[in-house]
Amino acid sequence: MKGFGDLYKSKKKSRKKSEYSKEQVINQAIQLHLKGNIPEAITSYQKLISQECNDHRVFSNYGIILSDLGKLKEAEISYRKAIEINPEYAMAYCNLGNLLRELGKLKEAEISYRKAIEINPEYAMAYSNMGIIFSDLGKLKEAEISYRKAIEINPEYAMAYCNLGNLLRELGKLKEAEQFTRKAIEINPEYAMAYCNLGNILKDLGKLQEAFDAFIKVIEINPTFSNIYTSITFFLKDSDIYQLDKSKLKGILNILLERNDIYHKELFNAFNFAYGKEIISNLEELDSEISKIELLVSNKVIINALKKITFKDIKLEKVLTRARRYLCIRIDKDVKTINFSELNFIISLAEQCFLNEYVYSLTKEESLSLISIINRCIDSKINETYISILACYFPLYKILNKVPALKSFKSSNQKFKALTKLQILEPLKEIQLSKNIKKLGSIDNNVSLKVKSQYEENPYPRWRYGNPSRVQKLNINQVINIGIKPNSIKHYGSEEKLKVLIAGCGTGNQILQSQRYKNAHITCIDLSLSSLSYAQRKINELGINNVELIEMDILEVSLLEKQFDVIECGGVLHHMDNPSEGLRKLLDILTNNGYMKLGLYSELSRKDVVKARDYITSKNLLPNDDDIKDFREDVFSGKIIEISNLINWGDFYTMSECRDLCFHTKEHRFKINQLQEIFQSNKLIFLGFSLQQSVKSQYQKYFPEDHKQTNLQNWAKFEEIFPNTFKGMYQFWVCKKKI
Repeated sequence: MKGFGDLYKSKKKSRKKSEYSKEQVINQAIQLHLKGNIPEAITSYQKLISQECNDHRVFSNYGIILSDLGKLKEAEISYRKAIEINPEYAMAYCNLGNLLRELGKLKEAEISYRKAIEINPEYAMAYSNMGIIFSDLGKLKEAEISYRKAIEINPEYAMAYCNLGNLLRELGKLKEAEQFTRKAIEINPEYAMAYCNLGNILKDLGKLQEAFDAFIKVIEINPTFSNIYTSITFFLKDSDIYQLDKSKLKGILNILLERNDIYHKELFNAFNFAYGKEIISNLEELDSEISKIELLVSNKVIINALKKITFKDIKLEKVLTRARRYLCIRIDKDVKTINFSELNFIISLAEQCFLNEYVYSLTKEESLSLISIINRCIDSKINETYISILACYFPLYKILNKVPALKSFKSSNQKFKALTKLQILEPLKEIQLSKNIKKLGSIDNNVSLKVKSQYEENPYPRWRYGNPSRVQKLNINQVINIGIKPNSIKHYGSEEKLKVLIAGCGTGNQILQSQRYKNAHITCIDLSLSSLSYAQRKINELGINNVELIEMDILEVSLLEKQFDVIECGGVLHHMDNPSEGLRKLLDILTNNGYMKLGLYSELSRKDVVKARDYITSKNLLPNDDDIKDFREDVFSGKIIEISNLINWGDFYTMSECRDLCFHTKEHRFKINQLQEIFQSNKLIFLGFSLQQSVKSQYQKYFPEDHKQTNLQNWAKFEEIFPNTFKGMYQFWVCKKKI
């Protein structure tokens, strides 16, 4: 929190007129600033400075504006000038501390806050802000003391209560955290951040409906509140949605699916709970009652979901596959019978099919109808309906040579134009970008070449939306501590840019998440050029400018000629010919005492996958589209009872994810005792698993003595009891020991 300089409260009669006028100008500038009239406030401050006004408040307040404008170096100069003019001006020291924290200069920030407190021992804001610094530095007990001191000085200081509540949540003191956060709301009922924090606390306490209501309250208070939409998205992903009020859930889904700055993939379970039955009931009656499509098209939540969320449910897939077949054959017979509502539904379905990479099966009758429709397009009978139904079966950019008229076809239908942007313009842009992706070394390893080939066919994994500006900027302590709590680290890094490597970045969704690192430069490598090109298009669209993409093999990372503070490598090493060799290559470029986040497959949690891979091998199935579709149909039909559980795996519902799940050219799996051996042999310190709070709470009930939750023998026992704990992967942080 920043402090403004006070107005002059009195004016002595003995003051000269020029001095009196200057005071008026200063007061006017401060009033403009307080009222939010920033352009005029800037003009007033700059005028005063140009007239060599030596008033400490002018420089301190002008520093606030410069800081808000992102002109941090100029802001620092302005704050230091205010201190030079008045070395006893506590507010300037406090504001300077805020700026230094933003610059990552945490120790200097702490010194500045201490100076403010030395000047004014009753400065509650300085104590509260210093608590934030202590929290950043991992000094959680000191942070708690500082927040409590701020509250002692000012019992009505809502922000200090809110900050303390957030800290107590980090410390696992959830009841007390709830108490202090509610006190912040009592003091300031319009405090959006406090409601957001309360939602997270209530979620951890298992009070899901109350947590959901708290998040909704944030939107009611401030619809532009940073991060709330992302917070709700991940809340819905991680929570038991069946405990939530369905009508409120529908209202939130309507808001979330209208936005293009969140990761919609995480909303599927919530959407399916709210709307799945409605979609199924309408599409099941499609043959007999065509008007049912109009009911679906009129529901913008359902249409937006088709465009933005990959539907991962067997029942939904069956009705959508059937609807696609029905519409395709009908269009072939008589295109004029398709009305406007049906066309809009077909466009939405085409976007869904593009997202799932055309994983739906098709019949011979459909294949014949598609040939007929393509021939009509070649014969200049092309229209929006023909193009839209073709887009339900093929990515349009791949049939440009077969249907040349696609290149010049024009439409005024905005939904149709969005479809062609998705399926033609964006993929062609990626092809163009691929020509300029940097490449280092060569990819010679046989397994690496096969893996590269697998991922070139489809950028993996496909995602559409996100917003790095809504990713909260955190220092390395905060990022890691969120993942490993209740354990925590105290890292005293340099003030230089944090150097982060994402080894195996795929299409770049990890890059978006990496924007949470404060003051960082991100290097991203991957084998797949098509995935890197997809990532490049996305980071260009999102204005991310601290990332370098490189096509290369992990086996060649020494060619980067750089040491990294943090390496993230999730879901990659277990697909290498020799995971241990890949790990050693990465450790060679990790700084001493550096941190690594790894993701590796669990042997216990992938029993279904192992059975599937054995079946695929026994049937000599290949990792091509036809064999994958046939395999999925066998699973759906119940023909292969022993692997019927695959329908509950989300990765089963897109072509590239199913290929990755069951048909991957190389897969290694691990048990926790093997992880322990890997850590010991590579001199790594295990810091903790990244898991949902509900899982960690369950673990605590079984092993209450393991306060840091880092005992791997205990975790091995826990996984035996709950074998699906690591169904995705073991995801964990380790630290490289100093040598």
